Amino acid sequence: MVHFSAVVPPPANVRRHFLPWATPLLPQAVAWLAREWSGAGPLNLSSWLVVVPTRQAGRRLREALAEYAATRDQAVFPPRVVTPELLVTQAVTAGTPTANRLESLLAWTEVLRAVDLAEVRAVLPHDPPARDFAWALGLGRELARLQSTLAEGGWRLSDVASRAGETCPELDRWRELGELERRHAARLAELGLLDAQAARIEATLAPTQVCDFARIAVIGAPDPLPLALRVLAAHAATLPVDVVVYAPESEADNFDSWGRPQAAAWAGRELKIAAFGERVRVCADPAEQVAWITALAQATPEPETTLGIGVADPELLPLLEKGCARVGIAAFNPEGRARRHDGLYPLLAALAQFAAVPDFAAVTTLARCPDILEWLRARADGRFSAAKFLRQLDQLGANHLPPTLAAARAQAALFPEVELALAALAELRTTLTRGRFPSNAAAALMELFAGRELEAAGVLAESAEAWMAQLREIEQALARGGSVALTATEAWQLALGAFADEVRTGERQVGAIDLLGWLELLWDDAPHLVVAGFNDGRVPSAIVGDVFLPETLRERLDLKRNAERFACDAYLLASIAAARTSTNGRLDILLGKTTASGDPLRPSRLLLRCADAVLPERVTQLFQPVAAARPSPPWARAWKLRPRVAAVPTQLSVTAFRDWLACPFRFYLKHVLRMTRVEPEKTELNALDFGILMHEALQQLGQEPALRDCVEATQLSDFLIERFERIVRLRYGAELTLPLVVQFEAARQRLRAAAEVEARERADGWRTEHVEWKIELVIGGLVVKGKIDRIDRHADGRVRVLDYKTGDTSGKPIAAHLRSECEDDLDRPEWLRMSDAEGKSRAWTDLQLPLYRLAVAAIWGDAVACGYFNLPKAASETAVILWDDFSRETQASAEACATGVVSAVLAGQFWPPRELTGRDAQQDEFAELFHGGAEASIAWEERS
Repeated sequence: MVHFSAVVPPPANVRRHFLPWATPLLPQAVAWLAREWSGAGPLNLSSWLVVVPTRQAGRRLREALAEYAATRDQAVFPPRVVTPELLVTQAVTAGTPTANRLESLLAWTEVLRAVDLAEVRAVLPHDPPARDFAWALGLGRELARLQSTLAEGGWRLSDVASRAGETCPELDRWRELGELERRHAARLAELGLLDAQAARIEATLAPTQVCDFARIAVIGAPDPLPLALRVLAAHAATLPVDVVVYAPESEADNFDSWGRPQAAAWAGRELKIAAFGERVRVCADPAEQVAWITALAQATPEPETTLGIGVADPELLPLLEKGCARVGIAAFNPEGRARRHDGLYPLLAALAQFAAVPDFAAVTTLARCPDILEWLRARADGRFSAAKFLRQLDQLGANHLPPTLAAARAQAALFPEVELALAALAELRTTLTRGRFPSNAAAALMELFAGRELEAAGVLAESAEAWMAQLREIEQALARGGSVALTATEAWQLALGAFADEVRTGERQVGAIDLLGWLELLWDDAPHLVVAGFNDGRVPSAIVGDVFLPETLRERLDLKRNAERFACDAYLLASIAAARTSTNGRLDILLGKTTASGDPLRPSRLLLRCADAVLPERVTQLFQPVAAARPSPPWARAWKLRPRVAAVPTQLSVTAFRDWLACPFRFYLKHVLRMTRVEPEKTELNALDFGILMHEALQQLGQEPALRDCVEATQLSDFLIERFERIVRLRYGAELTLPLVVQFEAARQRLRAAAEVEARERADGWRTEHVEWKIELVIGGLVVKGKIDRIDRHADGRVRVLDYKTGDTSGKPIAAHLRSECEDDLDRPEWLRMSDAEGKSRAWTDLQLPLYRLAVAAIWGDAVACGYFNLPKAASETAVILWDDFSRETQASAEACATGVVSAVLAGQFWPPRELTGRDAQQDEFAELFHGGAEASIAWEERS
């Protein structure tokens, strides 16, 4: 392999020309190219090859040449305008079978998956967690990036070890990397292909001659690729090459023969910015920068021609685009946006996930894609409600926790909208997995959009066409790869990654303002230029912590270092500032104190390149505390919730009293408006789900006559476990997630402990008379209904009411029903409180057991006991706990409280809400509605 130094000496017939900073570069470049044109006849530059730094610079040059010719009513035959990158690419002989990006990546994945890791321990000292396609693809991309960086200087991975010398500390690693690259090249050679970077390097040694051109000009390109300079040097042997530098002739010594700024000359140079104190503005954050620029654009007549906007920080670009759109200003980003930001990408990512594993999470993700909802609506001839479908899907997920699509379909009979939609999604997955990728992926997309009319020039249609083109490229790469055998999941990963990285450049609207990158600004001719995001790390750019190519190694390889980057950026700032002084334009520079996420930023070091006498003043200005342009007001609600007016209930459940006592307003939401919390992302049982399963198994034990007198714990336990398993299969199916497996085992342990306690209680003479016994009371004119978990009777005639409690800890009945009085209770009705045996005033929090006693006493007398059958996490604490000091006074107070609650409900007394704290606040199911307090969040209207 022949290689060369990045320092390219120019032949004798490469000449430099200098254009002064008095006016912007673009009009001077046009005048320089047309200097021999008399104006008679068209401006004919077709024999010129012009190299400019970026595509945007080329577009502006062609436009400006056309405008220049039009001033004399003439046309222009433009030059061929290329970037340095394109110049190198075109040097490769036509027909050379170079591998494209996908083919190269596939070859890398094959090499990396096949290599014996013991052979590359300097590269991979530790085995990867999973040596799969994703790992190989990620590492392959990193190695491809490294190849591209080295190729800028004409190097291959295999060249580095010999070039760096024996003193290089990473010599073994580079030798192993070189061997990996050799195997990569060998694999491509088996396919009849050359590595693209290797082909470019070889081509620059003897580039294809540009026979159609008589002259070559390099204009305003301060940082061309070294490979491009090698091509230019080769062409200069037969053609004159002019290097046009945008700088005064007096600056000649500060540039090399190719017009690149000399690092030593620009390292300590003083950079002059007119009216620095007024025109360099420190902003609090990106939002303030965007607001400042959009306000300026609105106030500027014809901003598309008089105002230039430069963006040095890429983070600002999307914010600035949105800001301009918000105020009605058309903006154009010449750099384009990666397709991962296209609206189609989330759909494709969801399809990939769904094709790989049809789990329920993939189903719910896919179901929330607008295009899927539209497809489902079209399949149902419009008789499809997206809102109803998503609501039912969330309910199915919360109730049954299905792990897969198949498990969800098995539980979908009670959800008609979901049942039909899941059947359609199952058909879609069949399409996705039938046959080979990418034909199945293309077929799925065609099925989804078959019934829709897409605007031919619309963004969605353009994205879909780009995706189909990507699939065709994948198909060709896989076909050429021969032995490459990817799973469907791996193929989707490859295709999605390539599609996500592809850049889309939209159409430029007439009159749009260009949002230019830092390197584009040299070619902008607007008299007023604003540069945003002028922070260190953005300008000057720098590479820090490159694990493969640190600065010392870059120096040995003659690759661009941070010193050259600094010199180039310093030159760019000096140029655009000198072209816009107080007399011939204006330059405004904006820099931020923080990023959008609040991370601190430093001012650009270039802004501190000034005379020593001025430096303290600049430091003070650039590092001063900055308040937001619009000081952030205290958080305030945009609106308050206005609950609808609804009729009070005609009946209550026994447990509803607890809700009113906890908070009358939350009671209104839950029992009057019937609001419930849905947990669509729930992946395990919540406390209610867990309790219901335990209750159902215990209920069936109490209803089994054959075991009524059984006192054998083992027999009782076996029955409980068998019934529990049956309930679980019915509700959750045979496929269970790991969290459910763990929770169900915990439930079994509790049921076994319950069987032990049950056996002891029965041996002591207790028998269960009723389970899930329905009661109905009339309190204050309102019907109260409930179900008692179990009613037991002893052989001696005693009766007790028990309620199962499956919380993590054991609970005492009195603690669950009464709490210590607090200051807020003093303003509440007297019926909410009672005095205990010690004379202490306590407040009611629940009336469940007293109301159960009230219903049971009518049949079994006033001596009925009440309590809990606790089944906590600690099996040793499983026990029956009675309310020992329950008295007639306690019962009477509870009944008075119940009557008071009923009266309040019938009177519509649901306000004010109670502000919850501590554990109550953590368990509040309506917490998301009340930011900063319940009362402040609600616009309540008194109910009449």
